[in-house]
Amino acid sequence: MLAKLELKLKAEQEITYPMASLFHGALIEMLPEEYAEYLHLSQLHPYTQHLEYRDGIWYWVICTLNEEAAKIIILDTLMHKEKFKIKNRNMEVCIQQKKYEELSNKELLEHFYAVSDDRYFQIHFLTPTAFKQKGRYVFYPDLRCIFQSLMKKYDAAVKEDIMVDEETLEQLCENAQIVKYDLKSVNFPLESVRIPSFIGKITIKMNGTQTMANFAKMLFEFGTYSGVGIKTSIGMGCIKLLERRER
Repeated sequence: MLAKLELKLKAEQEITYPMASLFHGALIEMLPEEYAEYLHLSQLHPYTQHLEYRDGIWYWVICTLNEEAAKIIILDTLMHKEKFKIKNRNMEVCIQQKKYEELSNKELLEHFYAVSDDRYFQIHFLTPTAFKQKGRYVFYPDLRCIFQSLMKKYDAAVKEDIMVDEETLEQLCENAQIVKYDLKSVNFPLESVRIPSFIGKITIKMNGTQTMANFAKMLFEFGTYSGVGIKTSIGMGCIKLLERRER
């Protein structure tokens, strides 16, 4: 099960995008100690979080990728909070409004089987996004990195190795083409490191069978919860899917 909680925020001090890692620290402090330790040891986290600024208002968006994470992180913890502290800034943040939604694995798969002729997908990289290969950062939208990341995150979420198949990955890459982009190179500050990354939009055209296009769409929809690339638990890699049709 996928879940999303959007918190409308208010604070006396200024909130900025680079503070996403501080919000992550605040989240971990709110959680039960045993579960927080489990998350610390986990390589692929069952949650993501990031900050969004819309119409002059800051929102904190937390997504979870399985029922356990949804229950502990969202339902048992954050849904009961009216305010919290960012300790190293001595900052109190008030929660003015909560918006919660769920998407079951069954509903996600139904999107795959639904009749569709979508072949163009516009992906908005809302927060700084990057990948890592052979010890180096990849800070542009490499299609293989995108699909591979989403497939791995899906497998980690459902705890079944059904997605990461080299043949399927190759077919996705062979049938996908970036036909439009509007990107910007940025850095994501993390403690003493600045991670090279990118934000912006790309439009992907899927060739091949409609089944392959539907599969790509399902991965992108999953990605709106899981994020894509590295450091998604501390605010990187948030994507939104805007569908678009062209003839």
